[in-house]
Amino acid sequence: MTTLLFPDNTVLVNFALINRVDVLQHIMSGRAAWCATVASECERSAREPGLAAMMDFADTLGDPLYPETQAEHLQVRLLRDELAVPGDTPARHLGEAETLAIIMSRSLEAVFVTDDRGARRLAAVHQIRCYTTWDMLKLAGGRTKLIDPDTLWGYLQTLRGLERGGPDGVHDRRSFEIWLGPAA
Repeated sequence: MTTLLFPDNTVLVNFALINRVDVLQHIMSGRAAWCATVASECERSAREPGLAAMMDFADTLGDPLYPETQAEHLQVRLLRDELAVPGDTPARHLGEAETLAIIMSRSLEAVFVTDDRGARRLAAVHQIRCYTTWDMLKLAGGRTKLIDPDTLWGYLQTLRGLERGGPDGVHDRRSFEIWLGPAA
């Protein structure tokens, strides 16, 4: 079974911002995890206005994964260095590096769930699939029918208004319907 691994809290924040933590929890349905750095990041974010629901992810994602071996710790440092740019704090990109090192060293069948482009690029280099907020919302609004298309369109507008991005090529309702597909 493929595990959904959250290397940062970008997707978690987006679902909290639209008050649909429940939808993401349903999609995860016992097959998701996070590393300790991301669990801490989520806990800090939950203290921000409008993000208290992020505390619910602790129950869904469970006990965090930790790098365990010396090889994993070394891999974390190397991967973090690949993502870092001058001026980054030592903790910047740590969740992405920890998650990727754990996936690779333990040969986990996993998917990265993140909106961070740098993290997605690095995951792709290591042949790890990535899902974004938009992939998860598309799943919720398409095949699983957890969200109706009109509501999903509203969520897209909300997240865009908060400068949280959007699916590539979607700029109006017609392109949204094409993106969502015939299952909607």
